[in-house]
Order: sequence, then C-alpha cells, then structure tokens
Amino acid sequence: MQERHQQLVCEARKQSLTSETGGYCNRAVSTGHATDKQLAGALAHLFVGRTVVGLGDGRGEYRKLILGSNKVRRYDAYDGAPYIHNITGGQVIFSFVQMDVDLTSTILNLQAPVN
Repeated sequence: MQERHQQLVCEARKQSLTSETGGYCNRAVSTGHATDKQLAGALAHLFVGRTVVGLGDGRGEYRKLILGSNKVRRYDAYDGAPYIHNITGGQVIFSFVQMDVDLTSTILNLQAPVN
C-alpha cells in the first residue's frame, strides 16, 4: 500500500525527483546512481560468508557485484524508490524502512544526498 501511495505521489509531482518519503521517482532512479566496482570488491571481501541487507540499494548494482563474487551467503536489497521492484525485475524490494532490523545481519547503505 505504501509503495502504491508513493508511486501516486511521484506521478502527481512530475517535476520532483523524489517521493514524499525521499525515495527516488522514476527519472531519478535511472540517472541518480553511481557504482564503484572496486568498493564492491572490497565489501565482498569484508562480508565473506555473511548475509547482507542493503538498505537504500538503488538499482541493486552493489547486490549484483557482491553476490557475483560468490563470497556472501545472501544479499537482500531494499530501496524506498516507489518503482524499484519493477525497474529491477524484483531484485530490489520496495521498503520504506521503519522496522526493526535483524542485527545479526550485515547492513549496507551507500547513499549520497540528492542535490
């Protein structure tokens, strides 16, 4: 329900890059991300054998690179962009994170503010 509400907010705010919760609208999702492959490799080494939860994971590029290293057990990716599930083919799940997180997981959040 929150996902659909934020989609409607994005549709109503055609000039805005973000929804009311700060999740990227469609236009920003396709242009507002950068991926550092060296950083992803270093993180994969850091997370060897662990389960990783990526919050604010955008299009899931770090998920793909870190999972592709075959070093982590699992990597669950979440993002607050209202259309992220469709854009990533379900690889990143919409979530406006207001929940308790399992602290036995490793949490990854690589975000920079939107200008």
